[in-house]
Amino acid sequence: MYDGLFTAFRHAGNRPTYHGEHRTAATVDVRSSLLVFACCIILLASLLTSPATRGHKRWFTIGRNVFAIFIGSVILLVNFGHGWETSMVHTKVQYKAGTSQELDVNVGVYIGLRGVNITMQGREPEKIRENVNFNEQFLWSPSWEQGQQFYGPHAGQINQEFREAQYRGVPFPILWVAEYFTMDGEDIRWGRSYRRAGYVVYALLWFSFSTWVLANVLLFLVIELASYCAIITGLGLLLANFLYWLLRWGPSLQIPLADTVLVFSFGWCYWATMVMGILCSVVGVTLLVYNYYWPENTVKFLHDCGRPKRNSAVKKVVGATPDTVLASRSSSILQHVRKRRISISSESRKHLSKSLPTKTKPLSTEDENKNIDKSRTRGTSTAAIELTSVSTKDRIPLTDPDTVEYFI
Repeated sequence: MYDGLFTAFRHAGNRPTYHGEHRTAATVDVRSSLLVFACCIILLASLLTSPATRGHKRWFTIGRNVFAIFIGSVILLVNFGHGWETSMVHTKVQYKAGTSQELDVNVGVYIGLRGVNITMQGREPEKIRENVNFNEQFLWSPSWEQGQQFYGPHAGQINQEFREAQYRGVPFPILWVAEYFTMDGEDIRWGRSYRRAGYVVYALLWFSFSTWVLANVLLFLVIELASYCAIITGLGLLLANFLYWLLRWGPSLQIPLADTVLVFSFGWCYWATMVMGILCSVVGVTLLVYNYYWPENTVKFLHDCGRPKRNSAVKKVVGATPDTVLASRSSSILQHVRKRRISISSESRKHLSKSLPTKTKPLSTEDENKNIDKSRTRGTSTAAIELTSVSTKDRIPLTDPDTVEYFI
């Protein structure tokens, strides 16, 4: 019974079901997709915590977090992306070596810092009865070594991957394009050129990313240092653009393919790095200038924006003078002494009496001693307060003579 149940509809008897290999071309870059997903998770986490911030500061915090995460995610994407130089043509080309059959295809080449990505999509699959959709990647990292020439065990990584692709039977147009990056002699050194430029830019991008993270941390501690880090980040990105353009020495890469030519131009990674470099530099310089001329307003804008007003003990008196401020403080102290029934020395009482205006009646010694005796009979503890005299030169200078701030 069980044998008939598990072997039903099987042509090979009791053998298990076996499906052949189904190879498909890569549709997306997995590493870039993971980076985008991670940045989106961080952004979502910051948005979920934004309701804890009150007032208008919530929107300012959201904008600051979005801007910081956007700059950092772009730096990571251009570091791992394959869009520093691109080229795409549409032509009729020989599909496989050893055959004269030609197909109408689109061939695209995408050069990154770590390697080159070559795609081939057919427009007439009915001619060969298969789906022509290939995506091959040839890397010169993580070893970053040039290696020996040709395709031996001591050759470079891209040379070894090219030989492996030949064994796998990769279509002829892809091998034709990839071979230009494996040759290393005379002026045909495009592989060496892109590998060296990629290594230098790769290091600069990681340096810029670390300084950008440091700038966001220092923004809550020292604004001046945060602006310096933002400027360094922008300069590092712009330097990466310049070195990538400079280190690609030799003649420009042009690959003839059938009746067309693959001509390369700077891709989205190159221009995104330039835009982010300019943006970080402008933000850093602006923050530095504002912090130099208006430090208090800069702190309020970055840290106290939208903070709800609290009841402060600070009061403003219009038209006040230092003498009136001192008199107000002395009157407050005397009221506190009467209320708490605290014994004070005669010198302190004289000093407070001198500071009071003429219309204020000073506290007499007899009344104060009576209050002290009453508090002692009731069992109330007393404390002695020694008040030091404050001279005029020790007072805080007033920036605005018409407005005086004092604490009660």
